[in-house]
Amino acid sequence: MKKIIAVIFLASVTVFTQTQKPVKTHPVETFYRAGIEAFNRHDLNEFMKQFAADISMYTPTGWLRGEKSVRERFSQTFKQFPKVRMEIEDLRVAEVSSDTAVIDFKWRVYPMGSGPAFHGVGSGVYVKRNGKWLEVLEHETVTKVDEGLGGK
Repeated sequence: MKKIIAVIFLASVTVFTQTQKPVKTHPVETFYRAGIEAFNRHDLNEFMKQFAADISMYTPTGWLRGEKSVRERFSQTFKQFPKVRMEIEDLRVAEVSSDTAVIDFKWRVYPMGSGPAFHGVGSGVYVKRNGKWLEVLEHETVTKVDEGLGGK
């Protein structure tokens, strides 16, 4: 009896694994995650590749408009916090059309590289221009500040 159950189980696992299609990652997710990796390396030039020249970004410190202001903001961030690191969780991409996608995500920023963090949520709008995805609008909101960073 145990042999029969084992054979049925193995056969069903084999059929299940053969019929599963690999989950395809949306190009915007791949592009976005590469930008976060660049952020974590403090590679400002590579990080900036995800933004359109006309980017509008609402950050916890206010609006940034245009690529130049975004570059200045993150340049200052890297100078002020030489070990800053960001983690992204629960990232979702919704393709609105063949050339527009919206992302929603939860984030954590560790100003000292580890330890206390700022937690938040964000969303971004990406458009395809000349065959390349670029972020044109982003909104980030802090939802929690760990103790040690002025949080309660």
